[in-house]
Amino acid sequence: MMTSKIIKRAFVFLTPHFGIYLPNRGDYYVLNGNKFWITNGPDADVLVVYAKTNPTSEKPQHGISAFIVEKGMEGFSSGKKLDKMGMRGSNTCELIFEDCKIPAKNLLGQVNRGVYVLMSGLDFERLVLAAGPVG
Repeated sequence: MMTSKIIKRAFVFLTPHFGIYLPNRGDYYVLNGNKFWITNGPDADVLVVYAKTNPTSEKPQHGISAFIVEKGMEGFSSGKKLDKMGMRGSNTCELIFEDCKIPAKNLLGQVNRGVYVLMSGLDFERLVLAAGPVG
């Protein structure tokens, strides 16, 4: 008998005043900050987090990196599910990162080029969402 597990995911784009700081050892990144209104936040097993890794980059789109964060990682927690007036089928919450150590192997793509990971995912998502209204 074949079984499968549905993995719920969420995408988190942290605003500029949050940052991932590169430690001296280079085998992990440390994320601090929080973000509200994350769709699937309370239910997600895996998150793709986009954050600044180079705040002094010439172009703002450079200097952003993408990382995989898994539920249960040290320093990562989610707040309570937010009660909303609409879209109740889409759970949202606050995500909290307190000295969350993200292993370097959890980097998606290249350091400071996470915007390309983001855009490739959004291109696919737009196509899927556009197909919905036509059946």
